[in-house]
Amino acid sequence: MFDLVHKHKRLVQLLLALMVLPFAFWGIDSYQRSGGTVQDLAEVAGQKISLQEFSLAQRDQQERLRALLGRNFDAALLDTPEQRAELLEQLIQQRLLALRAAKSNLVVTDGQLRDIVTGLPAFQENGQFSKSRYDAMLRAQGMSDVVFEARLRRDVELQQLNGALAESSLVGKAQVARMLAIQGQRREISEVVLAFEQFAGEVKLAPDAVTAYYNSHPGEFVLPEQVRAEYAVLNADALAALETVSEAEVRGWYDSNVRAKFEERAAAKKKAEDLLAQLRAAPGTFAEQAKQHSQDPGSKDNGGDLGYFARGAMVKPFEDAVFKLKPGQLSGIVESSFGFHIIKQTGIKPAKDGEPEQRQASHILITAPAVKDFQAMRADIEKDLKKQHLGRKFAEAAETFSNLAYEQPDSLQPIADKFKLKLQQSGWLTRQVDAAAGVLNNQRILDALFSPDSIKNKHNTEVVDAGSDTLLVARVIEHKPAAPRPLDEVKAEIAKKLTAQEAMALAVKRGAAKYAELQQGKDAGLTWSAARTVERQGKPAVHPDALKAIFRADSGKLPVYLGVELRDRGYGIYRISRVIDAPPADAAREKEMQEQLARQAAQEDSAAYIAGLRAAAKIEINRASLEKKSP
Repeated sequence: MFDLVHKHKRLVQLLLALMVLPFAFWGIDSYQRSGGTVQDLAEVAGQKISLQEFSLAQRDQQERLRALLGRNFDAALLDTPEQRAELLEQLIQQRLLALRAAKSNLVVTDGQLRDIVTGLPAFQENGQFSKSRYDAMLRAQGMSDVVFEARLRRDVELQQLNGALAESSLVGKAQVARMLAIQGQRREISEVVLAFEQFAGEVKLAPDAVTAYYNSHPGEFVLPEQVRAEYAVLNADALAALETVSEAEVRGWYDSNVRAKFEERAAAKKKAEDLLAQLRAAPGTFAEQAKQHSQDPGSKDNGGDLGYFARGAMVKPFEDAVFKLKPGQLSGIVESSFGFHIIKQTGIKPAKDGEPEQRQASHILITAPAVKDFQAMRADIEKDLKKQHLGRKFAEAAETFSNLAYEQPDSLQPIADKFKLKLQQSGWLTRQVDAAAGVLNNQRILDALFSPDSIKNKHNTEVVDAGSDTLLVARVIEHKPAAPRPLDEVKAEIAKKLTAQEAMALAVKRGAAKYAELQQGKDAGLTWSAARTVERQGKPAVHPDALKAIFRADSGKLPVYLGVELRDRGYGIYRISRVIDAPPADAAREKEMQEQLARQAAQEDSAAYIAGLRAAAKIEINRASLEKKSP
């Protein structure tokens, strides 16, 4: 069952996040009705959004991103005040839509819901709905069928509402034609760029400029606070190392699932060897034997002839054998993923006019399952069986791992001893995520390491879920407080920065003066680049700041001159000499644009619709509870 859930984990995560809108995280009434006191984060038109519902939505959000980003995912990035406020706003908007759908009698019957669930491929085995698979996937997400079906029902109801909004967002042909004309227009330009670097030699910094900048910008020249950490990682591989599988269990799995196929492969090889013996005795019967015995439907009727082919056209064992043979020579038995081949090389075309050398060959194929004997597969079978066992034990191990980290906070050694883990040590870490930190490249674990308790008391951090069934705990073993970098160390860096700033100012000043001369009808003494065309789409042929200005310029009277300050570059002067209208669009491009504009219009209509619902509803938000981070 662990294998089932593991193999389909991402599919389940996406399935359980079936959403119409980007913010579709559903609150479930049954969660609000659960026992105990539930703190509310908001009330929308008399309906409450509880902290428990918010936590569920946050978890769903994290799981979807974890499925997308894998090891690069950091759950802490979704637990900032800004992200929490945004998620609550999404829940509020979503609740408003649910209320509107209910008032509009947009309902999904039990029969319709049953058809949707049973028709989802993720819940099927051999093309039929499987209740056991369905239950296993929901359990893997900590969700009951009641909750899942309530969520799915509401999602489908919102599809109906969203569909009605989309159908009302009409885009006319004139609007499509106008947008195609704008996007497809090109403009012919010449340019002169005054790069700031060419003015660096004219810059004379004041004697105290570097020191003054250093003193007035102390935050720019600080070595950040750093720690080195010891850490332990618990994952499926670590648990698998503790798991034992008996020889009888491994052999039983092989006998049940592989042995018959291996015996079939052995019989196929014996047949190929018998055919090879016959062919060596009577080489002239190759075509006849191929027609009678080969199991390659693409060549058997041609006596096994495969025609000419170059390297790279066939599977490697087959190709290697062919290119070693001489014309008319017969191979031995050649094994590939398809089975067993007997090959006869029948021709050579030397390389010519840039074309590679080619070989012609005929073959007889006896197909066979791609399996190995017991000893060759033993290690892989044992590994898979251990993983199946782990599906039942990982949750228990995770609880023990967390308890040990909490109950013995001054050392990770008890964890290492219990799970036979090797404790590892990091290099110097800062508060910022960094790929070089490896498994510690996780904002939540970094925040924990830099907490006062971790730094002062050297206690274990909380256990962090790093995704992919991986748990992580760490403790600080060395700490360096933040410290200013000495002036001598950063003097050259500051001088370079100040020189670039003043050189940029000179470039802008000189360029603006040249542009002013052009505006007055003067020559300005500029050497223009060769004319070239630029377009809005694709990779910019000019600086992005210039591209915007070029297409914003009034092209009614040509030539048109523009002066543009170019970020991190200098100053650009541009001459627009010609406007080239977009070519007529074909039907496919018109359809694509119409759909794009319709989607945009639907999004705008949806935003306006939600804004109207929000304005008409009474909404109260518990700001104090919202600002508290998730436990």
